[in-house]
Amino acid sequence: MTNNAQQKPAQFQRKTILVKKRLQYRYMALIMTSVLLAFLIVGLDLVWTISKVINDHPMMQPLLEEMLCMAPLFVIKLVVYLIIVLIVSAVVSHRMAGPIFKFEKSCATVASGDLTHRVYLRKGDQLTELQEHFNDMVGAVHASFKEVENFKRAAAAKDPGLKTEAETLTRKILGILPNYKI
Repeated sequence: MTNNAQQKPAQFQRKTILVKKRLQYRYMALIMTSVLLAFLIVGLDLVWTISKVINDHPMMQPLLEEMLCMAPLFVIKLVVYLIIVLIVSAVVSHRMAGPIFKFEKSCATVASGDLTHRVYLRKGDQLTELQEHFNDMVGAVHASFKEVENFKRAAAAKDPGLKTEAETLTRKILGILPNYKI
């Protein structure tokens, strides 16, 4: 059986959609601006094309009048489409901001000294490659610290005089580095 630190914890679902509000709001604004710009370009192109056809064929003037009567309906549809885009952009931004939020918390945990901590993202989240690299990095540092501790124990067991020297070196190392959990 593997070590508990190496086992993947059970999947959980975040209950908050906006976990990194500034990042998500900027991401959502970018998506909304892009969609609005696309609507504007398509709408202006449509108006220009229809006006060109009506100018070339005056008998189509009643069609233009009918379309102008439907303008409020088009505005209502546009608002509905934008609300749908807003909801989709919130969900999509969550798939990016959630992992970033988790990495920030994990960096703080590792910086506080817990080298047994690993990052596990949900299925479908972004940044899964970063998760693997982060876990590999923390695992390598953890293994190095374990090797130092094992070497210290082995040296102390072979020569009790080395135990005092090993303890002195350990205090010096811990003075430079935080007290890591091994």
